[in-house]
Amino acid sequence: MSQTSKAQIALFLSLTVFTTGQSFLLVVLPPLGRRLGFSDLHIGGILSLSALLIMASAPAWGYLSERIGRRPVLLAALAGAMLGSVGFGAIVHFRLSGTLSVFLALVLIAVVRAAQTLVTSGILPAAQAYMADVTPPAQRANGMATLGVAIGVGAILGAALAWRVAGANPVMAFAIIAILAAVALSSILWLAKEPIRAASTAISDTRLPLGRIWPFLAITLASISAYSILQQVTALRLQDTLGFTIEESISRGGAALMATALAMIVVQACAVRVFGWTSARLLGVGAITAVIAMLICTLVTTYSAIFATLILLGIGLGLMLTGNLASLSLWTGGGAQGKAAGVNVLAQGLGQAIGPIAGASLHRISPEAPFSAATVLLAIACLVAISAWRSAAANQL
Repeated sequence: MSQTSKAQIALFLSLTVFTTGQSFLLVVLPPLGRRLGFSDLHIGGILSLSALLIMASAPAWGYLSERIGRRPVLLAALAGAMLGSVGFGAIVHFRLSGTLSVFLALVLIAVVRAAQTLVTSGILPAAQAYMADVTPPAQRANGMATLGVAIGVGAILGAALAWRVAGANPVMAFAIIAILAAVALSSILWLAKEPIRAASTAISDTRLPLGRIWPFLAITLASISAYSILQQVTALRLQDTLGFTIEESISRGGAALMATALAMIVVQACAVRVFGWTSARLLGVGAITAVIAMLICTLVTTYSAIFATLILLGIGLGLMLTGNLASLSLWTGGGAQGKAAGVNVLAQGLGQAIGPIAGASLHRISPEAPFSAATVLLAIACLVAISAWRSAAANQL
């Protein structure tokens, strides 16, 4: 096995574990927060605050990865993921046992989440830049699809933990995530050497071509905002509209989001390679599919219909996000991959900040309101994607 293949395996595992923790928190914290005595807005505020911290720190990590290398940033991020999960498990355990008050538990969760976010925000820009370092332009979409598959697998595992473990034993679920993070950290240590370009190149003075890449950053912002709204309120919609209990809403909400992530994985792992589409076409077709699915999901009124439309949404997002990430990398060019990845994560962080607080606020109006907002955001992303598709066709990218 080549060194590049070993490194890609380590990257795949690291992003999978990171996304497992992120997905688990987004699915579980809203209903678990109620069990711990927190309000929906408290949890939405914590998740939004952590997303804002991603915005502040991810570009710095992207720049730092250009200076000290991708590997040290990945190691630090995985260590933060492991320690943060241990902290969450301890807080939940002591709150459920009555040792911690509601206020103290809320403060500790906010602090641990903030610290974890500041450290782990480096993993996405470092992984994306690493992949750009080791894949030629012709293989860039496939390389970014590999990262997308890892993110999808992590989303499935996070939702599966919520579905099968967290309802009955949330502390055990956090322990599992901490163990997985330790395994991923070991894989980077043993399998991933520093890419030659990053190791041998001094700080790049290449400026970001923001005039060219802004559409892809806007698509990231809109699509992640919509998806984080969905993750925030799906379980709450099942509880408040369909009358599910807290445990049922966690379980069935986790199952639906797991199916969404599975659809994304299948598309990224198979369809992207089978179709052989350009990154621009992946982006355009995926955006159109995603907005149609989200519109239907807003209107349906049964769990089975919600479940089915979320699968269609996963197909659209799988195409859309892969095409967008590859397009961003290709339009950035050489010399600024880490910086572009950091700014893209900033856009993701802003989307993750908007999603939870917007979802919690709109849910107070009606359970369907957050889904309507997500539809509007995806429609905006669709329009920008079509424009970028036409521009790419004109430039033959």
